[in-house]
Amino acid sequence: MLTNKAATAIAAIAAVTLGAASATAAADLVVEEPSATVTPSEPGDWYVSLFVGAAKTDDTYSTFYGTHYVGTFDTGYNLGLAVGRSLGDSFRAEIELSNNRVTADYVTGWAVTFPASGSLSTAYLLGNMWYDLPTGFSVTPYIGGGIGAGYASSNTYFGFTRYGYGPGNLGFAYQLGAGVKFDASEDIALDLGYRYKSILGIDYRDTDPLSVFEDPDIHTHVLQAGLTFKF
Repeated sequence: MLTNKAATAIAAIAAVTLGAASATAAADLVVEEPSATVTPSEPGDWYVSLFVGAAKTDDTYSTFYGTHYVGTFDTGYNLGLAVGRSLGDSFRAEIELSNNRVTADYVTGWAVTFPASGSLSTAYLLGNMWYDLPTGFSVTPYIGGGIGAGYASSNTYFGFTRYGYGPGNLGFAYQLGAGVKFDASEDIALDLGYRYKSILGIDYRDTDPLSVFEDPDIHTHVLQAGLTFKF
């Protein structure tokens, strides 16, 4: 028969054991909450590009009262912007609005070359498609082109009178181009490129409103640099 002291000791040991078991079970029921992680936002598929460069227009050939005239121009400037979206599989589509302006140098007609003054301005609204060549690096070559509408106007004068190219008109326009993009960050890239831009089959009215320089095609070579911002 247990003595009172022995019974008391056994009861105390049992109480301690049950308490420890209860604490262990309670600890097992605690569910750890997952720690919150902050994921940095990535640039989207849309982008906007701003660009500026040097423009050189080829000689323009037109007909005036049956006589061929050739206009020659100095190097001018190009500037514009484009808004586009990545389509996947390395293709991009964009809308471009740009302008070239070159200074008149001289005009040849009737086998005579006349000094010229003034400028020729061409504006373009183009839908472009570009293909980026994957490299796995921060340098991405691309190639492509676009079609749309172009408007050409000129305040060029030549010879000893104020005869010359006057306001122009709208014509079909296209461009071909290539370049290289250099990623400065995840959402900003430097773009260096070449563009060959053309406006076809337009007429220039002369300073005499009844006269027209007919069917000059305007072909311009552009070297440009720009910044592209993804969003």
